[in-house]
Amino acid sequence: MSQPPDRPDAPAPGTLLAPGLRVVAPLGGGGMGVVLRVHDEALQRDVAAKLVHPHLLRSQEARAAFLAQARAMAQVCHPNVVEIFAFGEHDERPYFTMEHIDGPTLTEYHARRDHQPISVDEALRLLQGVAAGVAAIHENGTVHGDLKPGNVLLDVEGRTRVTDFGITHGSDELLGTPAYVAPERIARQTRPEFLPRVDVYAFGALAHELLTGEPPFRAPDVGRLYAQHLYKPPPRATDRRPDLPKEIDTVLAAALAKDPAERPASVLDVLDGLAAARRAMRPTRRVLIADDDLDMRRLIRACLETDLDVDVIEEVDNGGDALRLLGARHFDLAVVDLHMPRLNGLELTASIRERVPPVDLRIVVVSGHGSASDWRVLSRLGADAFVVKPIEPEVFVATLEPLLYG
Repeated sequence: MSQPPDRPDAPAPGTLLAPGLRVVAPLGGGGMGVVLRVHDEALQRDVAAKLVHPHLLRSQEARAAFLAQARAMAQVCHPNVVEIFAFGEHDERPYFTMEHIDGPTLTEYHARRDHQPISVDEALRLLQGVAAGVAAIHENGTVHGDLKPGNVLLDVEGRTRVTDFGITHGSDELLGTPAYVAPERIARQTRPEFLPRVDVYAFGALAHELLTGEPPFRAPDVGRLYAQHLYKPPPRATDRRPDLPKEIDTVLAAALAKDPAERPASVLDVLDGLAAARRAMRPTRRVLIADDDLDMRRLIRACLETDLDVDVIEEVDNGGDALRLLGARHFDLAVVDLHMPRLNGLELTASIRERVPPVDLRIVVVSGHGSASDWRVLSRLGADAFVVKPIEPEVFVATLEPLLYG
């Protein structure tokens, strides 16, 4: 996370929060406290510490909420949720320590892109981690309550990490950030059975922002922003970004429903809807597998179905049947074995290219006994790629994806 200017309520660099915990610099802050980068001298690592604001010390309710936030976060152990280490006090100010994530928040990430819409695939990748983290929070019997881009961090591996819970259990206190707060929180009419759906609403608002470049509602003041959450239908994402599939409008409208009873029960349901809408963006793809090894055909089919969302897959065990099928109907890709009966991979590739140009059909040849000289011949004949068995699924998928969808 980038370092902000010094904050007046932040201990000076070098201050000991507790024995062995030395302040390095402020990282940011919110309504409850200031976040610090702290060096753990015993374990020789940097951690983050959230220290309650001094003006809240007089409020026992605020102290209790701060401790509840730390306890709620500490109960969740998940790779997409920031881990809590310890709780303590410094000059009578409560704090807790947690993982220091050396990366930007989603707010900072989006700002670096001038708040422009990001690709649907990138948005889904980011949202997948957020949804997994929030679902883990819900499984532990609590809610996040202040889900927003500023409370999602990106670690060095690009993984999204949820942090900084806002509300826990059944509290009906109005908490959260105005651009992402659910209508029932504003109206103070949250029903306990629907409490997790405040996060579904915020998740829908966050998804809308990543996909369109701005949150669903904007207003010059908080009062008018709250009024939009309460009464104004959310804008269609496709009005702001026409290249999105219209199915995304349906998914986001459900997540942003005014009545929590009408929202999906889980952020994972919203994510599934967005993923299905993404698949609708891709044209139908047809692939032919030609290989006399049944196990290899099954492995290739699994890669095509699971990782590449291929709609139509046909299989044959010899080159002759492959050539017949390719002459009878359209395919976008042929995955052919180099060594198989009734036309081997070399002969089949040559026969295909006599009839079908590369722009209409891509060819990938697989072989357990191939060599560089085989690839040179295949390349001259018009093959697009050559993969040596045993196939590594991740590498194989990375080879096929640009040929199918590039």
